[in-house]
Amino acid sequence: MVKGYKALSPNMAAIYGNGMQYELGKWYKVDGEIKPCENGFHFCKKLEDTHRYYDLFESHLFEVEADGEVMEASDTKMVCSKIRLVREILPKEWKTEKNLLKILKIDGWAIQFIEKPTLEMQLEAVKQNGLAIQFIKNPTPEVQLEAVKQDGCTIQFIKRPTLEMKLEAVKQNGWAIEFIKNPTLEMQLEAVKWDEYVIRFIEKPTVEVQLEVVKQNEQTIQFIKKPTIEVQLEAVKQDGYAIRFIENPTPEIQLAAVKQNGWAIRCIKNPTLEVQLEAIKQNGYAIRFIENPTPEIQLAAVKQNGWAIRCIKNPTLEVQLEAIKQNGYAIRFIENPTPEIQLAAVKQNGCAIRFIKKPTVKVQLEAVKQNEQTIQFIKKPTIEVQLEAVKQDGYAIRFIEKPTLEMQLEAVKQNGWVIRFIENPAPEVLTYLQQTH
Repeated sequence: MVKGYKALSPNMAAIYGNGMQYELGKWYKVDGEIKPCENGFHFCKKLEDTHRYYDLFESHLFEVEADGEVMEASDTKMVCSKIRLVREILPKEWKTEKNLLKILKIDGWAIQFIEKPTLEMQLEAVKQNGLAIQFIKNPTPEVQLEAVKQDGCTIQFIKRPTLEMKLEAVKQNGWAIEFIKNPTLEMQLEAVKWDEYVIRFIEKPTVEVQLEVVKQNEQTIQFIKKPTIEVQLEAVKQDGYAIRFIENPTPEIQLAAVKQNGWAIRCIKNPTLEVQLEAIKQNGYAIRFIENPTPEIQLAAVKQNGWAIRCIKNPTLEVQLEAIKQNGYAIRFIENPTPEIQLAAVKQNGCAIRFIKKPTVKVQLEAVKQNEQTIQFIKKPTIEVQLEAVKQDGYAIRFIEKPTLEMQLEAVKQNGWVIRFIENPAPEVLTYLQQTH
C-alpha cells in the first residue's frame, strides 16, 4: 500500500477526466490494465507535487492510500488500480511555510495567493518566475534584483529601478530595454549584443551602438533614424541590399553597395556610370535594372556573363561577339545572328548550333570539330560534315542515317566498337574489321 496526496474539486469530484465523485474512506477500483492518463487513479507522493497538476489554492487536498497495481506515471505522479481518500488536509494544516516554499519553487505565481509572504518566499517566487514580482507589495531591492535576473522584462513592474537592476535586466533579456528610460551606453550595448533588433526601442542610439547592430545584422539600419555615413557604409558592406533602407544614399554608399552585391543597383535611383560599371563587374545580370545602358555598360555586362545579353535591347555586333565569346549558348538570345556570330558561338561551344536556324556548312563543320556530338542537332548535315564528325569520334555515326561506305570505314578505323551502330554494314567494313581485329 502506498500513501500520497490527491486534489479534488470543492464537491470532492475529479477535476479532470470523467469528473468522478469520491467519498471519504471508500475504496475505488478500475478494471483492465492501468495506463498513465488513460486508465487508473492518479495521485502524488509529495504534497507540493500536487500543485503541478492542480491549483491547491482553489482545490481541496486529501491524503490517499493506493493499492492493487501501482506504478510511476512520471517523476512526480503515480497511477494505481485501487484508491481511497483517508482524510481531507485543511488549508491551515498544509499552508505551512515549509510547504509554501516548496510550492513556490514549482510555481512562483502561487505567491499571489499567499498573504504576507516572507522575504524567503518572495525570493523563491521570483527565482522561479521573475514576473511573480507584480504580486508582491513593496518588494525589497534584493527581491527586485533577483526578479530581473530571472526575467529581464520584469523591470517594467519595478518603480525606480537602480542602475544595477537595469543593467542586469538587459543582460538577461535585451528586449527589457523597452521599459528603461534613458538607458546608459553600457545598457544599450548590452541589449543590442543580446538581440540587435532591440535598437528599435532605443531613442537616439550612439554611433557606437548603431555600428554594433549593423555589424550583427545589416537589416537593422531600417530602425535607425538618420544613421551616419559610417553606419550606412558598414550596413551596405555587410549586405548591399541594405541600401534600400537608406534615403538618398551618397555615391560612396551606392558604390559600396554594388561592390558587395551587384543586384543592389535595383534599389538605386539614377545610378552614376561608375556605380553601374561596378554593379556589372560584380554581376552582369544587374544590367536588367539599368535604364538605357551605354555600349560600355553593355560590353562590361556580357564580359562578366554572356547570358546578360538577354537583358539588352538591340545589342551591337561588338556586344554580341563578346557575349558569344563568354558563352556560346548566348546566341539563343540574339535575333538573326550574322555568320560571324554563328561561327564564334560554335567555336566557343559546338552545342550552340542547336539554337542556329539553317547554319552554313562552315558553321556546321566548326561545330562538329569543336564537339562531334553536335551533329545530332544539325538537320540534314552534308556528307562533308558527317565525315568530319566520325573522324573526330567514330561514335558520332550513331546520329547519322544511312552512312556512306566512306563514313562507315572512317568510323570503324577510329573505333571498331561502333560497328554496333551501323545497320547493314558494307562488306568492305566487315572485311576491314576481320583483318584488323
